[in-house]
Amino acid sequence: MTSIADGIPIPIPETPPSENGDEEINELDGDDYEKQRIANIKQRDDLLAQLGLGSSSTSNTSSKLFGQKPQSKSKLPTLSVQESRRRKELRAKEAVLKRSIEPSRRSNRLAAREVEHKSLVDDDDLTPPPPIIRPSQPIIPKGKSITLTPGPSYSSSDQEEFAPAPRPTRGEEGRLIFEGRWKNVFTPNLTPEEMFKGGAFGGGFFADTYSNILKKPLSSKEDIESLPFILANPSLTAKLLSNDDPDGENNRWKVRAGQSLQEWEKAGWIWPEDPRGWAQWYVRFWEGRRCVDDERQVRRWLKVAGSTGRFKRALLKKIMQSGGRNAIADEDVGAVLRQCLWQWAYELTEGEFDKAMEGE
Repeated sequence: MTSIADGIPIPIPETPPSENGDEEINELDGDDYEKQRIANIKQRDDLLAQLGLGSSSTSNTSSKLFGQKPQSKSKLPTLSVQESRRRKELRAKEAVLKRSIEPSRRSNRLAAREVEHKSLVDDDDLTPPPPIIRPSQPIIPKGKSITLTPGPSYSSSDQEEFAPAPRPTRGEEGRLIFEGRWKNVFTPNLTPEEMFKGGAFGGGFFADTYSNILKKPLSSKEDIESLPFILANPSLTAKLLSNDDPDGENNRWKVRAGQSLQEWEKAGWIWPEDPRGWAQWYVRFWEGRRCVDDERQVRRWLKVAGSTGRFKRALLKKIMQSGGRNAIADEDVGAVLRQCLWQWAYELTEGEFDKAMEGE
């Protein structure tokens, strides 16, 4: 007899016939038949294994039939903790050694790079490098602080009793000289007329507006008519005094500078008697009015344009950084600061620059 396994005929030993010639299996011979069948299956499996055609399922089946345990997968030998650590250390040493070994060949590009980075001095030259020389900052003499002498105690009830003071005169150096306690203290060098005609506040200082302090509108017509000076024609007045749309091009230095009336009001700088601000007070002070707000306004001017004024000192620094006295004529140097000072009735001329450098 033959059996077919994966298309290959395998001979299977025939069962010996019974004595009576009947090919049916006698029940009494059942055990012998079973033993022979198992032997035949084992012979077949061995042959399949020799031919490389055996399967895991067949092997497992045979193992179960013959009482054998299926073969387990082989495991790698387990290393001890000491052996694992030793191998790790060896790998680390090999990596360090590999990095330290220089290549036997080098490209021309790498060789050129090494020449570029080669030190320009010998290794044994311990001479320190020369110090870094930085440009020195311009030295501006410290301004002389000014102390106000005690003045009269004004009140809202008696300030009208004071007679108007005379208008100031102009000194040889160009500064205005006010009489009394303001002499040599409050020293602007621009009159109100010069300040507004030259271009200040974008040309809109006396424009129609609303006063949040007085809770009423401010009339451009009324305030301009009260000025102690007039401009050449109505068109110039509209451009430099009552412009509803202030423009930096109308200013002396062609730049915008300063804040709006509403911002001055929020900052608490507005006195109700001069609801338009400092320049309105200055016009009236120059004309001779004296009032309770004079000292506050003069102190404000000193902090801006006095010998220690922050705007004046900032402009001096810019001029010194740009070449000193020769940069005064360059109107692009500190243009915004110049315009701010102009709106406080002060211009930094060459004479003023020289005085500042002398500490005045």
